[in-house]
Amino acid sequence: MEDKVVATTFEGKKYGDNPQYILEQIHRREPGIQIVWLCDKDYNIKLPDYIERADYRNSFSKAYELSTAKVWIDTHRLKTFVRKRKGQLFIETWHGGLGLKKLDADSPKFNQMYTLMREVSNTSKLADLFISNSRHLTNIYRSAFQYTGKIWKSGYPKNDILFEDKEKYRQEVRNYYDLPSDIKIMVYAPTFRDNFRKDGVDMGVYEIDFEKVHDALEAKFGGKWEIIVRFHPFLVNLIKLENQQKCVLDGTTFPEIQHLIMASDAFISDYSSCLFDAAILEMPCFTFATDFEEYKNDRGVYYTMDELPFPYAKNNEQLLKNICEFDSDAYHEKWQAFQRRTGLYETGHAAKDIAEVVIDFIKGNTKPLENVKNDF
Repeated sequence: MEDKVVATTFEGKKYGDNPQYILEQIHRREPGIQIVWLCDKDYNIKLPDYIERADYRNSFSKAYELSTAKVWIDTHRLKTFVRKRKGQLFIETWHGGLGLKKLDADSPKFNQMYTLMREVSNTSKLADLFISNSRHLTNIYRSAFQYTGKIWKSGYPKNDILFEDKEKYRQEVRNYYDLPSDIKIMVYAPTFRDNFRKDGVDMGVYEIDFEKVHDALEAKFGGKWEIIVRFHPFLVNLIKLENQQKCVLDGTTFPEIQHLIMASDAFISDYSSCLFDAAILEMPCFTFATDFEEYKNDRGVYYTMDELPFPYAKNNEQLLKNICEFDSDAYHEKWQAFQRRTGLYETGHAAKDIAEVVIDFIKGNTKPLENVKNDF
């Protein structure tokens, strides 16, 4: 095996999420370590110069890279044919920390899917480590993934950025969209619907009246606002934002969602875990979901919308009302209580901590996880 790390996320459809931030720290500390990213060739993925590219969908290429690497890092389930050699380290980071939607064995829908559950089993069997940012997520690993191994109370690497100065990212995003530096931004980042895979994309679940939302934001919070819409990575090649409403910008292909979060002043989602990341920055966050009952009955949820700390709207009228009547003090009180309930835990240095374990392992430590804390 080579001094190499192989990583990917969203089944090769993008570069980012937790692995990106771990790899950045590995390269910063040990630039001699080879890093390979598995990419789906149908997606336009830009990689840093120090990361090599391999084809996620080419079985031979993928097998070669995985079999010759000392370390794997992934955010999703491993296919059933993937096998690990003795002496390799596999870190499963997953891609959603605090979250609403039920996963895998916890879901009445997914736990009946034979192939998916075999992937769950294979992932849990091969993983040496899962990383967690909350008691809520740790419990999910035990139940949904039926994982009995080590879980690191590390925080999420992609959320380290939330502890940095926002100004750099605010200017980055405004420059990208050629916006004035003093403009305010609301990000709308809804999640993927499982039925889209077989029934096609139903844009009806995403139909926010952005013009009225824009006017409500300006009336409530003051200043000039723009709205950035970012759809799930699985939808990148399936839809294109019809930019017909004023003050709406397409953020689906923007390189990194965490940078958009850092640059935003308000956030809207439905069932996506990125909403909880935005809430860490204590900005106004709202939920908009027209299909919650169907979603709950189809997939299952860990919380109802009313249990979340975010003002919930089932339609545009309620969304506008929630914006206009937003109570900052009540919102922050609910958010603090929700953090306590879920055991949210972020450090600001998760990527650095995990990178040090990876480097230590590559350098010859055969027991790199001995000192990992796994209690919540």
